[in-house]
Amino acid sequence: SANRSVSTLRQARAEMSIPVSKTQANGVGTRRVIPCLVLALACALGSSWLLGMPDGSGRVHALSPKLQELQEAAAGKLAAVLARDPAQRLTKCVRHAEGQLLGAETVAPPSRNGSLYVPDRDGSVYRFDPVTNGSYVRTATVANLGRGRPLGYILLEHTEAALPLMESFWLLPDSPGPMLIVADALQGLVQLELGSGKVSLLTPLHSANDLDVDPTDHSKMYFSVSTTFPVELVYGDDEKPRYDTMDWYFRCAARGDTTGRLLSYNRKSGKTAELVTGLSFANGVAVSADGSFVLVVESNGFRILRVWVRGKLAGNVETFAQAYVTIAQGLPGFPDSMSRSADGKSFFVAIIAPHTPALKLMRSRLARGLLARLPRWLVHKLKVPLGLVLQLRASDGEVIGVFADAETKHVRPVTAVTQSADGRLFLGSLDEEALVVCSVGA
Repeated sequence: SANRSVSTLRQARAEMSIPVSKTQANGVGTRRVIPCLVLALACALGSSWLLGMPDGSGRVHALSPKLQELQEAAAGKLAAVLARDPAQRLTKCVRHAEGQLLGAETVAPPSRNGSLYVPDRDGSVYRFDPVTNGSYVRTATVANLGRGRPLGYILLEHTEAALPLMESFWLLPDSPGPMLIVADALQGLVQLELGSGKVSLLTPLHSANDLDVDPTDHSKMYFSVSTTFPVELVYGDDEKPRYDTMDWYFRCAARGDTTGRLLSYNRKSGKTAELVTGLSFANGVAVSADGSFVLVVESNGFRILRVWVRGKLAGNVETFAQAYVTIAQGLPGFPDSMSRSADGKSFFVAIIAPHTPALKLMRSRLARGLLARLPRWLVHKLKVPLGLVLQLRASDGEVIGVFADAETKHVRPVTAVTQSADGRLFLGSLDEEALVVCSVGA
């Protein structure tokens, strides 16, 4: 009814006026005004056509009470989390090879010879070598993975049991040599042989996002599929076509999508199995040091799930980390990719964006239907910049380390973080134009 629409609009306007911290002050006027305008238009239009996605991918779904509860639980936790890193340690990170890389979602730790192999957003895989001053320079283009958008990846290299917990792993006996396994949002799991540059498709499941290998059984891999709806080709600000994962994510959020999955892949048999379904944008994946459980990020649920795959708990799914716990311990924003620490005793998770009052708007199907129809440049105005990495204890998910650049003065919003044997952190970002390496005493 009209009275109900007016009441809803008044309530939303009040919610959008919630004060924000200084770290989120830049551009906050725009981010307050846009949600109010969106809700006003949705209430005024009130048409059933808003309940269908403009890309023809189906209806705009109602959010479950459970998902709304999970999202609401993350409200108000950011300030307490940031207070645990008063030194803003990500501002001390070092930037290398400026302008030689763009949009590397993940940067895996160095290979045995110290080189980095990094796919950027257009599928080109570059080699970066260390130089005498501790910096990195791009020395070669190894290959191009083809049409798609590389996201998470791992380096398979070691042939001896010297580094069992690292993010690079042993090859199988019949492997042709060092390789990357890449989760590509368009293609699926892709294998790149570093020696020959040969690219092979392992499993053709689009919307693959992140992956990890069981460090105790290197034939077993686990990977996430974010949604059943594929990433689409869009034109960026430079008028060049690319597969935009932010646009892809936003369409999933607007749709109320819960088709994300966690799967396993056997490198010997080539078989894929489904482990968990019904996730609201499945994202980062990491396996425990003993191979007993797999963690999978549910970005829109502000939580990380633990899936037991071995032992007496095998088959059980439980929450590993979420926003329900105490302010000092909870997830204060959207978790993205994650990885196991070098010593296997903890995990790192990137927080791509904070919880904001505008999320209340997403409860309305009409508002989400209208948001899905806004131009991309306007939607991007809603993004709140944040550089944040959390370190979680492997045994219980407690936050034991916070690494921040709250105003993204030095680093772009972080999508992934990995750790090398010497403790350095390597940051990935959708927008970064350099290699970012942090010696933060993690």
